[in-house]
Amino acid sequence: MFGLFKTKDFQHPEFGVFSWDRGCWRGQCSLADGAPVPLIISGSRKGPDHAAFAHAARLGDDLQQVESKLKQALFEHHLPYAEALQRGDLTLESGPFPAVSDADQALALAEVDAVLILELDGELATEVCYRVPWDEEHILGARFRGPRWIELCGSSGMP
Repeated sequence: MFGLFKTKDFQHPEFGVFSWDRGCWRGQCSLADGAPVPLIISGSRKGPDHAAFAHAARLGDDLQQVESKLKQALFEHHLPYAEALQRGDLTLESGPFPAVSDADQALALAEVDAVLILELDGELATEVCYRVPWDEEHILGARFRGPRWIELCGSSGMP
């Protein structure tokens, strides 16, 4: 009986199967290294927002365009944690504090958790969600629209 209310999966020619779950369409995409990550996009029960797929198709190019700002934002996010460690105000549960001396190292240590393409302030935006070893409590959200950088959020609200 409950099958009557289930939303049918959506098959995208480039990104594969997407399922409706918790108010979003969920599938996968691959990043530059080829590793698949969850891709969460907006839409309604009737189907995904097709403009969101256009953002997903440009993800690699757009990430390259915002990479320098992303690196710098990650490095700046790291600095207060490094200072707190030096003062003795911070300990990490998962191991030693990572040595990060520049923005390139900050990005190299960041692991992509998911990619979101959702409405933000009335327009679609891409948010790449990162886990970083110096901040065990948060998922960081790197937000951008196309090649235009928006911000690095200290606590991504992944749906």
